[in-house]
Amino acid sequence: MNYARTGFLVLCLSAVLGLTAGPSAAQDKIRLGFSGIGVGAEIHHLAADTGLFSKQGLDVEIIYIPAGSMALQTMIAGEISIGWGNDGAGVISSIVAGYPMKMIAILVNKFVYSFVTPPSITRPQDLKGKAVAVSRFGAGSDFVTRMALKSWGLEAGKDVTILQIGNSPARLGALASGRVQGSILNLSQTPRAKKSGLRVLADLSQIDVDYPQGVVYVTPAMIEKRPDLLARFMRAYLDAISQFKSNRQVALNVIAKHTGLTDREEAAEYYEVFSKNFLQDRPVGTLAGLKTLLEDVGAKNPKVKDIKPQDILDTRFIPEQKGK
Repeated sequence: MNYARTGFLVLCLSAVLGLTAGPSAAQDKIRLGFSGIGVGAEIHHLAADTGLFSKQGLDVEIIYIPAGSMALQTMIAGEISIGWGNDGAGVISSIVAGYPMKMIAILVNKFVYSFVTPPSITRPQDLKGKAVAVSRFGAGSDFVTRMALKSWGLEAGKDVTILQIGNSPARLGALASGRVQGSILNLSQTPRAKKSGLRVLADLSQIDVDYPQGVVYVTPAMIEKRPDLLARFMRAYLDAISQFKSNRQVALNVIAKHTGLTDREEAAEYYEVFSKNFLQDRPVGTLAGLKTLLEDVGAKNPKVKDIKPQDILDTRFIPEQKGK
């Protein structure tokens, strides 16, 4: 993570956040910054839209921040209290840079991606000599893309060019325009890709590797100073997961409002697959997933070898059973 490069952007964002902050209310006001679309970002939106946060005495302002590194910087600057990201790679990068973070929930334990190509690409070997898109180098999308290419006997950088394009909607646009010939997309974008005539070359959730996705993170200081607030946040969060799974119509409304999937057929396809096959009732992650994540980031940064799974995950706010 390049903290110096994002510093100016964080200052600008901090100014904007300061201008948009409203007067204090009786409820505890907190800011949640999120930097991804899909992979369970709908859960905090559902909790806000349906009053679940309010029920727990929380006034949660949800702010979209375009990049995970920028979201982490904004938390370091004290402008947000809780962060949400597509994966935990940035959390580890922050720790080794000297800024401790802890994940307090992990919604998904496997890759929530499809590898999508134009119709002309009918087998993985057709990608040789072509360009594929990732969000940014070192991100979860980069790791998964390289893993997929390697499993197909292709070497990133030699056989296939990797381009930094942005989030899933941006990568879908690059595919549609022909700028790239392949990309992983999260499940919320896959129905739209298929409808536009693109090919799903592979379902990467079938890769037999645990990997944490859809992560909620905070600073250790937040855990120490406001455990009561985080406990209430997590109660609302677990209620939102339950409601997302059990109330299809509410979930579809949230998906349409917050992911851009306004086509009901596309939204329904995403909902059915994600809610049944990926979203965890108790978002505590797995030890195997944390080890995979540490190995991923550690391949690029030797300092990661000193970090243990318990250093990056704290699930004390998730009860054994909802309602305890």
